[in-house]
Amino acid sequence: MMKRILTGILLLSVAVLVLGACSNDSSKGNAEKENKEDMVATVDGKGISKKDYEKELDVMKATYEQQGMPADQMDSKQKEELEKSVLDQMINAELLLQTAEKDGVSIEDKEVDAELEKIKTNFEDEKQFEEALKKNEMTEKELKSQLKKQMTVNKYLDSKIGEVEATDEEIQAMYDQYKQMAQAQKQEPEELEKIKPQLEQQVLSGKENEKISKLVEDLRKENEDKIEIHKA
Repeated sequence: MMKRILTGILLLSVAVLVLGACSNDSSKGNAEKENKEDMVATVDGKGISKKDYEKELDVMKATYEQQGMPADQMDSKQKEELEKSVLDQMINAELLLQTAEKDGVSIEDKEVDAELEKIKTNFEDEKQFEEALKKNEMTEKELKSQLKKQMTVNKYLDSKIGEVEATDEEIQAMYDQYKQMAQAQKQEPEELEKIKPQLEQQVLSGKENEKISKLVEDLRKENEDKIEIHKA
């Protein structure tokens, strides 16, 4: 589920989905002491800083550019939608984290350490890993903090979503869509049995995302009075 951060493999390993990065560690009420000019939003008193928002926005812009949609070619409406999307993701991430913690979801430090070691195995050596951290202006301690937040939210989502299944009919429907696209591009489609595992995963991911979206939508409605957006 919700994955993103750093470069290369880390982009698939940390931070939150549908949701972007969680806010910095800060006790409830701290946001009220901060200058509102430094905050783009608060969620039940916890602030999302302009610095974190702009960093997350830059990551999203880079992702769009890799897909052939550079930000400097977007019109004002597209830029506005992108900015709103990033802010919504960060608000959703903070809201999910707070809800998970209130529900008593917790992650032990040894679990975080184990996940960090998995990430490190995707680098040639410790030096390359440290260079990736430096490039993204992040310390290992900060990465572990973000990892813990992501793992907490993932654990909460798993408990709420439960098991999902893909039926043969759903997999066949997914295959039919793929086959039509391949034929439209004058390409020879793969046989169903050869790509069935990938199609099944697509069906499962789609169902999970639908459930996550509904859960987030409900949480936003329930906590509407606790969300304050400072950014126009």
